[in-house]
Amino acid sequence: MKEYIVQEDKGKLLLYTLLNLALTFVLILLSIYTYGNGYFLFAFLGVTGIWFSVKAMCRYGTRLIKNTPVCEFTSDQLILPSLPKEQRTMRYKDIKEIKILRTGFSVKLFFAGEKVTHPSGWSYAGAVYLFKKSKLNEVQKCVMECIKTHHIAYEVVSKA
Repeated sequence: MKEYIVQEDKGKLLLYTLLNLALTFVLILLSIYTYGNGYFLFAFLGVTGIWFSVKAMCRYGTRLIKNTPVCEFTSDQLILPSLPKEQRTMRYKDIKEIKILRTGFSVKLFFAGEKVTHPSGWSYAGAVYLFKKSKLNEVQKCVMECIKTHHIAYEVVSKA
């Protein structure tokens, strides 16, 4: 049973996908121009840029099409969908501490525990709402209620 699902901002995902598509076309034209004029190093750098822009475009587009949430609070665990394929799950009993970083356009969640694989010791889930800024207070309130329900220590840090 799902207690709360933090959804992505679909407008942000669409904007990022379209900007990366535009960047891809610009880099294609730039690479063609530089290759045709004999600037092979710049052509190689342009092709490398195409690779990264297509990769980012596909990641954001996939999240948009599949309606992938930022994170899900279920009755016994936390689910953090990872970008490539797998989902990271953390049982509430394995979470030691949660930090909530609140900025103007986002609520960023950092989870610490023994089963975290990141070298920093924290897992990250960020709700960045460029077009739904008014919904951030609701997201933060619901997340804090879920955390309190499962008796996990948390700290809220606000940045202006």
